[in-house]
Amino acid sequence: MSVEKSTLSPAQIERMREIMRDPVKWAQVFVVTFDGAKKCETPWTARWYQVEALRDPSLKKVLRQGRRTGKTEVMVLDMLWRAFTRRNYRCLTVTPYENQVRLQFQRLRELIDASPMLKAEVVSMTKNPYAITFKNHSAIFGFTTGASSGSGAASIRGQRADMIYMDEVDYMSDADFDSVTAIAAERADIGIVMSSTPTGRRSQFYKACTNKAMGYTEHYHPSMHNPNWGPEMEAELRAQLSEQGYVHEVLAEFGTEDTGVFDKDKVDRAMTFELYAYNELDFYQKQRCEDNNLRPNIYNYAKGQRAHVNPFRTMGVDWDKYGASSSILILDYDLIRRKFKVIKRVEVPRSEYSYDAAVNLIVELNDQYNPAWIYCDAGSGEYQIERLHIIGQERPSTGLRNKVKRFQFKQSLDIVDPITFETTKQPMKPFMVTQLQIAFERELMMLSPFDEVLHKQLIDYSVEKISMSGQPVFTSENEHFVDALGLAYLAMVLEFKELTNMMKEPETTTKVEFSKKTIGSAGLNKMFADVENTAFNSSNTVMPTYDPSERRGDRPSQYKVPLGYRSRSSFGGAWGSRTSGTRRGGGGVGRSSW
Repeated sequence: MSVEKSTLSPAQIERMREIMRDPVKWAQVFVVTFDGAKKCETPWTARWYQVEALRDPSLKKVLRQGRRTGKTEVMVLDMLWRAFTRRNYRCLTVTPYENQVRLQFQRLRELIDASPMLKAEVVSMTKNPYAITFKNHSAIFGFTTGASSGSGAASIRGQRADMIYMDEVDYMSDADFDSVTAIAAERADIGIVMSSTPTGRRSQFYKACTNKAMGYTEHYHPSMHNPNWGPEMEAELRAQLSEQGYVHEVLAEFGTEDTGVFDKDKVDRAMTFELYAYNELDFYQKQRCEDNNLRPNIYNYAKGQRAHVNPFRTMGVDWDKYGASSSILILDYDLIRRKFKVIKRVEVPRSEYSYDAAVNLIVELNDQYNPAWIYCDAGSGEYQIERLHIIGQERPSTGLRNKVKRFQFKQSLDIVDPITFETTKQPMKPFMVTQLQIAFERELMMLSPFDEVLHKQLIDYSVEKISMSGQPVFTSENEHFVDALGLAYLAMVLEFKELTNMMKEPETTTKVEFSKKTIGSAGLNKMFADVENTAFNSSNTVMPTYDPSERRGDRPSQYKVPLGYRSRSSFGGAWGSRTSGTRRGGGGVGRSSW
């Protein structure tokens, strides 16, 4: 921006120079933003820790900050300030994924559109490529490294920059990091500002924060430094995140080095709550028990023998005809220990008729264990799920028609916020894995110390990469029992919310408010007529005999009855009784007719 010096006094010129040299003062003068609390546009004002980062003269800065601290906002303001106050200056911002650079440029556009003096200096703003050019020939460019492609940030090579911004660095590979920072090797005055929330990896971001020899000035701020931090925000984040996730995302600490999705110490801990087995012990396991005088509890039921009754029992099924055997796992809720306990793990050997064998085994296990719900992976199991539903329709006593539910790991789940009643879509598999991860970290899961297969799969379960949408892509080999366990626990989370305390039904208030307005006699008569008609019509519903041993999902919701069949009145009287209910037209009670 150019200002005619002849119109300003020497004091005003010096004051203007002071503003232009200080990014914080410059933002207060030139940048306007919408204040959500005040519901109006106000001058942009930095938080105290944002002031420190913006005024830090270091050429190499690293921002290690928790959620909702505004680290990306600092980078966006620094880009605008440098491009606005310098000629022929080039800012280069790099993120691992396209959606992150898109959000950066969306915020840049918002600030420019709301600030008349900034908008007047812009020549163009484009999305493909992401670029903003100014009248002073300065520009801001945005790129992605393509972290999930493993290309080593090939699109960045050869770019020129005066200042480099790297957001969410801990999600970049080391090759991406090296490619981007190599741009700064062109000249000694090229600066780098990087930011991220720690993931636990001992990556280049970790080294930049901990190894002072790399030359970065660190600005560390956990989420508690946010002025809006309070008990409500803390409770919300603790409910959303696992214990280790809270350490990374809120405390902005690296924590223990992540080598897998599930904490090995917690998985090992889950095998110490009870000495039990659900499959036949092998020779070495028996020998170990004899040598150490161990007497494990055995929950291995013979064919045809029914398992002990538990209303809180679920089954998870993961199919894979070509890559692995079909995997089935049954999960109980232990009412005494208040933990979720794996009580059966079954593998259907891969064969030409593996799918049919798995269907037959599920029917057999359903008769033996009678789970309340059976959650199945539909990725390779559409035929099997259809067969189970058909069997449930032919044999209503099995309950399979209602208790078997299909899930695609790529689908989204509708999760209802119990406070706002808003429905949000959560990617199914990351949501399922996160719930299971939280169960282990809160020591709510029990595993058999003799099941080495499940233990190893849990330890080896890891994130292979992050998709372009920012979602984790998990291990695809030797993980089917983990997915089966995840499905069984997901059934607990969605169907028995009171057990997991991870989700709540929307609560309604019992508070009564009085209004001076009336609905009138016509409205009252209509309301009572609707209630009376509803009660009368409900007597035509066919209600089966109540069986207290049955649980939700055991019986079908529709029943086949003879033509002309009429049920008994819902008021409890028998046919022909004088207490059989009121007639549709009102009046007294009378003998009902056929």
